[in-house]
Amino acid sequence: MGENTDDNKIENRDQDENFEFKYNFLNLPWDDRSNKSKIGIVILLIAIFVATMALVVNSFIMHYRGFKQIKKYSNLKELSCYRVKMDDYRFVARIHSVSTQQLLCLGAVVSKSSVLANGVCVKSGPIRIYLGSMSNPRCKKGFSIDLFESMYHVGVFSKKLVLLSSYESIQGCSETIKIGNNLDWTQKVHIIGRPHSVGRTFSRQHASLARKEYVDTNSNQHLKSNYTICVKDLAACPIRAGDLMLQNGKLFGLASTSVQRFGVACFGDLSVVSRELKEMDADIVIG
Repeated sequence: MGENTDDNKIENRDQDENFEFKYNFLNLPWDDRSNKSKIGIVILLIAIFVATMALVVNSFIMHYRGFKQIKKYSNLKELSCYRVKMDDYRFVARIHSVSTQQLLCLGAVVSKSSVLANGVCVKSGPIRIYLGSMSNPRCKKGFSIDLFESMYHVGVFSKKLVLLSSYESIQGCSETIKIGNNLDWTQKVHIIGRPHSVGRTFSRQHASLARKEYVDTNSNQHLKSNYTICVKDLAACPIRAGDLMLQNGKLFGLASTSVQRFGVACFGDLSVVSRELKEMDADIVIG
């Protein structure tokens, strides 16, 4: 019996010796490591840190380059909009919000005291119009709107056009433009619009006239073809509600709504309201 007990103790001791814990490179205590081992671990940690930082920096550079490319593309699109000086288009009125000073839209000076605009321009509260050169002190202060009359027009999204009038004389800061009633469908038109950035310029682009079938596509489904003039082959310049469509020095339409994604834009045909305009202001010239 005693011999069996001794044999068991011997076996247990042998097993304990077989399962004795052994250190390796990863779990060896720092104080027990040789200088060579310590240097190796430090180099490994530095390599991991450098690799991680390289990945972070590379990701940042790729993101920044992508942002620059987007910005560059946006700038190229903006540059492809032909810019013209405000001073050269004295019949174009700039309609600003009184509270925010933001440029809301453009209008057209159609008589010595009246500006024609899209009805959407007066939806943001009190407005003030600016005409002519910003370097002229009298023109720079702008003109208050003392009266406006609206007329129904199904060719624009707001369903109305407005005739803005001021008791102040605007003649020294503006020129009038005739409203055309005989559009030549074989010729191109050009569109005067407000640019993206703040400055003393308008955007100007040429466009081809589109037939009536374009009215029922894309964003133009809400418009009536008999009351609109649509254009196609637009440049990179976006069209904004109230932008002016001209041909041969005459005004034929105001942009029905803002268009940025489609190659077709429609304008409210002013010839369909020429009689009403003449009744509101006898000085308006139709021809």
